[in-house]
Amino acid sequence: MTLFVTTLIAFPILTILLIFTLRRIVFLAAILVSPKRSGGGTLTGEGDLPDVLVLASCRDEAGMIPDLAESLRRMEYPQKKLQVVLIDDASTDGTAAAMRGQAEQAAGWNFFKLPNNLGKAAALNAALSRYPFGELIYILDADHRPDPQALIRLAHYFKDPQVAAVTGFTEIVNPISSPSAYYSTVESYVNQLVTIRAKDRLGLAPALLGSNCGYRRKILMEHGGFRKGAFSEDSDLTVTFYKAGYKVRFAEDVVSRQQVPQTVRGYLKQHIRWGRGLNDVSKTHSLDILRKRKFPFLLRLELLLFASGYLDRLALIGAGILTVYSYLSGGPFRFYLDVILVSLLTPFMQIIGLFIRERMSAAMWLRLPLVPLFFALDIFAASRAMLDTVLDRSRSWGRTERVESR
Repeated sequence: MTLFVTTLIAFPILTILLIFTLRRIVFLAAILVSPKRSGGGTLTGEGDLPDVLVLASCRDEAGMIPDLAESLRRMEYPQKKLQVVLIDDASTDGTAAAMRGQAEQAAGWNFFKLPNNLGKAAALNAALSRYPFGELIYILDADHRPDPQALIRLAHYFKDPQVAAVTGFTEIVNPISSPSAYYSTVESYVNQLVTIRAKDRLGLAPALLGSNCGYRRKILMEHGGFRKGAFSEDSDLTVTFYKAGYKVRFAEDVVSRQQVPQTVRGYLKQHIRWGRGLNDVSKTHSLDILRKRKFPFLLRLELLLFASGYLDRLALIGAGILTVYSYLSGGPFRFYLDVILVSLLTPFMQIIGLFIRERMSAAMWLRLPLVPLFFALDIFAASRAMLDTVLDRSRSWGRTERVESR
């Protein structure tokens, strides 16, 4: 391979790594020095609160339904302004019976059974069509347990009419139950409390998450609801809303609690699905983002980086191949190696900065050596997701691994 060809291949790879490295440094600085943004408005009383429709779509989650229902019953929100719809997406276990039993016990609760498995996005759309109640739509997964004040706090952010959606903070309840759960927890907190928090403070399109998030119904429906078949309907809508001129907010005070997968298999299954979802977002939106000349440069760049998903992981693989080739051919392999080391150092800097800022427990600090080991799995998941996307492999619903309530 000639020096020209090597340089031609190396340039985009190194550029991607440099951009993501600078992005991480900026985001870390933002959470350390930039002020927290307010919720956007003050609600003066019960009459000022909007109607809220809570949707929880589940499949084969019978063991999770009692605790989910209990957390919803504890919601501190006016009963006349709140309705709940429990959606059974053609479960094969006792989910339907558990949902029906819970819905019969509470006023304003509904049970909606789908005859065929549609997937989360289509199931939510079906419920939206059937139940017209609610200015705001609040989405929960089966394993989320929101704080009683979550809905009242969420509603404050929608006082700004430009806000199309709000994503809350998800606290992990099993952070040290296994090495895999620990890495998933670290990854989740860096994503939420560094990346999304920083983007909210800088006005750079904080991403919606799949649960513990609220949508303004009117805007959601104007843009087609949840994209059918999407693995990451939340990410898709994040970009959709910004393309339309709206905003998304990150609400640190809207707290819900959730499990993360406890096994390597569960971690890989979840992350490969997320990777494919972000690849879909890139295919759907990247060209439109490039054409949006009216967007500020930094916002456009951030939307492109977000839509690119795990592109930095793939670039690391490319840089690794370049390093080995350069070493074997007597080229400047140390330069590529230095770039890789810097690219790996900045995520670790984010973790350390976050741990210090959030005063993480000693148990979390002591497990830090697990991070480099599991990052290799992270890279594998990104590679597998890209391969599945390129080969257009079939998509099938898969239950997220979790320990069920007893």
